[in-house]
Amino acid sequence: MALTSLLKTLFRRRKKKKSTEFVSNSAVFEFDFDTVKAATNEFSELVGHGGFGSVYKGRLQNGQEIAVKILSKSSIRTETQFHNELNILSKLKHKNLINLLGFCTKRDQHCLVYEFMPNSSLDCFLLDPHRASQLSWEMCRNIVDGIARGLRYLHEESGLCLVHRDIKPRNILLDSDLKPKIMGFELARMMQQCENEAESTVIVGTIGYIDPEYLRSGRVSVKSDVYAFGVTILTIITRRKAWSVDGDSLIEYVMRCWNRGEAIDVIHEVMREEEREDSISEILRYIHIALLCIDENAETRPSIDRVLHWFSCISTPLPEPTSGNRFLGKEETNWPWSLSLSPGHSSVTSPISSR
Repeated sequence: MALTSLLKTLFRRRKKKKSTEFVSNSAVFEFDFDTVKAATNEFSELVGHGGFGSVYKGRLQNGQEIAVKILSKSSIRTETQFHNELNILSKLKHKNLINLLGFCTKRDQHCLVYEFMPNSSLDCFLLDPHRASQLSWEMCRNIVDGIARGLRYLHEESGLCLVHRDIKPRNILLDSDLKPKIMGFELARMMQQCENEAESTVIVGTIGYIDPEYLRSGRVSVKSDVYAFGVTILTIITRRKAWSVDGDSLIEYVMRCWNRGEAIDVIHEVMREEEREDSISEILRYIHIALLCIDENAETRPSIDRVLHWFSCISTPLPEPTSGNRFLGKEETNWPWSLSLSPGHSSVTSPISSR
């Protein structure tokens, strides 16, 4: 199918379930490459870089600021990622999802044009001690709640039953009011008729955020996103990385403190020292919910809708988290592939045995 015909097919509007959180649907625009090049001053201001390409800041002639992602040099993989993200984001509109404005292609270059997020990614806040100290619990709670609402839209309200497969702080952008928007849909997968799970022969995602079931068997479901969301909550509260090559994982650390009755110790010192007693109680409840999200058994993890209910109804009792997450212990070695990490590379794409 010719590229033009394919893109027209991708942009056909799709009826969506009504929600007060939807934003108005706008057409995805095909930009001229020279227009994008001029808007970014020939791609001079780099604002982000990852495994899928580089992101540059720009400004259109009407004054609107944009972020332009140039995917890595054209290959079958790049083409697949480009069309996957274009296909998905052209059908999604929600206040907690990044807004795709358009695209452009030229020879072996593929560009996606997004709204610009002035506060960059949540990851930038958490890894910068000065910026992290500016995040109060109220700000963090609003960020966590916004991520959850975006996930509920993907899983239950969009009509696509979509699994993101790479939820993490780096894929959460913050606008001028620190409202979160989920990005990074290169790995996203639509589930056929909202099936409970699907199988994959390739593991993709980011170490520390991939759920045990997906790692072991290749079975992916919306509960995979729930797991990654639980880890993300813990990274926000603790300001620790999800995975440490030399030490314990974040989950091991939090579970150990939880089992000792010392959960308050995992709260970042800024929040622990500045927040009121009722806020500390709420933070501990969010830690509790996060531990339920990272249950080793996908079937007993809550849905995102259930999580949002727990967030809003503080009087609702919570089940006890499972004691420890055996999968993450150092004694666990029966993975279907060997795990290796190098500095600066946290994503993994590893084959597993096809059943």
